[in-house]
Amino acid sequence: MNANEIAWVSGWASDISIWENRIYERFPNFSHRFVDYFDLIPNPDEFWDDNRGIGEAGVVVGWSMGTLTILRNLHKIREEQKLVLVCPIADFCAKGCWQPSALRATKQGVLQNTEQTLMSFSALMGNMEKADREKWVENAMRYSPNQLAEGLDYLMQKKADISGLNSNAKLIFGGQDKVVPLAQKELFSSHKESIVVCEDFGHWLPDYFSSIV
Repeated sequence: MNANEIAWVSGWASDISIWENRIYERFPNFSHRFVDYFDLIPNPDEFWDDNRGIGEAGVVVGWSMGTLTILRNLHKIREEQKLVLVCPIADFCAKGCWQPSALRATKQGVLQNTEQTLMSFSALMGNMEKADREKWVENAMRYSPNQLAEGLDYLMQKKADISGLNSNAKLIFGGQDKVVPLAQKELFSSHKESIVVCEDFGHWLPDYFSSIV
């Protein structure tokens, strides 16, 4: 295992490598491996086996939907691997979080008016530079409407059993997150010692880079 490698597991409609310049600048002593949303679809629960190199990374960082896929693969993760889950999800439609009807409406939106729906979703991710928002949407448009819909179905239908989560995990929530509200934190109450809340952060991953390692 390479203790100086970070594997980054992307969220819905995302590719963390679009921020690789910032990542290499912020973590110059690490090598980096990126798991794109393309690598999660159509079978998110199999991504760990399909990306075997991830098992050699000393640190695995998941974001949003990527955290759900990691949590559903806990039994495959080495005990010595450090997990950093940013905006973690155990049940996306838990009480106080997204309603299934809202997810179904978003799914309908990506199938009928993909770009506008992605723009609307990006507005939920928090404050960011216009260029950053446009870059995220431009990247998200690489995925087909059906691929985007498959991810929303996954979020609507799948839950994670976190009983296998060990003390080598860090769970980072954003106090202003409108995609993964703080209500999600209650599902991780059995791991309070691992929870960090960044009160001023929303859902925008680059805001969390200083909190990861």
